[in-house]
Amino acid sequence: MGIEHGLAMARGVKTALGMKTPRGVKRLVAALVLSLGLAAAPAFACEVVTPSTARLGTLSPAAVTTAGFIATTGSFTCANADVLSLLADDYLRATLLTTGTLTLTAPTGGSVGYSLSANSSGTAPLVANTSRSYFEGTTLSLLGSSRAVVPIYIKPVSASAPPAGIYKGSFQVRWAWKFCDGVGALGLCLLGRNDQDSRIALVDVTMTVARDAVVTVSQRTTWEASAATVNPKAIPGAKLRMTMQIENPNPFALDGNTLAFTLPTPARLQVALDGDGTASTAYVVTAEGSPASSLAVTYTSPSSTTDDVDFSSNNGGSWTYDPSAAPRSVTNVRIRPRGTMAAGSKFIVSLPYALF
Repeated sequence: MGIEHGLAMARGVKTALGMKTPRGVKRLVAALVLSLGLAAAPAFACEVVTPSTARLGTLSPAAVTTAGFIATTGSFTCANADVLSLLADDYLRATLLTTGTLTLTAPTGGSVGYSLSANSSGTAPLVANTSRSYFEGTTLSLLGSSRAVVPIYIKPVSASAPPAGIYKGSFQVRWAWKFCDGVGALGLCLLGRNDQDSRIALVDVTMTVARDAVVTVSQRTTWEASAATVNPKAIPGAKLRMTMQIENPNPFALDGNTLAFTLPTPARLQVALDGDGTASTAYVVTAEGSPASSLAVTYTSPSSTTDDVDFSSNNGGSWTYDPSAAPRSVTNVRIRPRGTMAAGSKFIVSLPYALF
């Protein structure tokens, strides 16, 4: 027995009982619906939140150039997470209304472009004035699983690392939807239970670009022939250590394995691969600051191409130089600490040099 048959029965009962008010008919129809096994599912109560904020989080300057699509709140929500209990003619569509270049800007003067997509792979881009279906009946679904908050994916686009700062921008999107929020047991939408609307939302986008790590360089004479290690003087033949103190000034960790620091060789100095003249012959010495950074540097040999210390003889044009035979030819040393640098932490790296 279908719902149309039930409604016909209700009309017949109304005539037989002489009912004149719609309330009586509604009560009788409700009773018939329940008896026919057509009880309604929970309502969706979908809406558009505007303005809403899409936050890309905090990225290092280098990470901005390589970031993928980041899931953000797209301003469309439903009270019921079972939004995928839909019928064949139901839909959810988004249309980007902003026609200008999508750009985030910072008060410091930096700018970063961005693109939008309905999925995390970027294969369903949101293009101005073109409708993009998140759900189209039983033929297309980009939602993946039941969810009450529908995302918009945003990808920063920048060819070079932008300066630190808080970047902001915005775009407008029109959401259009049609859901049945009263699906009966026979897969039919109950009368008057369609949730259908079209609304425009303003979405504000924010992204924080972290400050680069701060590096402080100092030097200390460690040995010379006449005094050994007791108050050594900076005279020809002396040894010393150049120390880099690396600090993360941000209240968040810096991306792992993205840090690299270059130490130019000062005038009248050459790298001392045999150490600084003290009891230790280590070429690279590291130490943690407070709080600890969680970084580490591996040094195997001057010729190694897999450790974290590289040498250049042409001011950074290439980093494959082996200084074993001619250490005086080294123009730069590059250190690439591994790991994620903790918020507010410090890391110390020192290298030995000889004065000539």
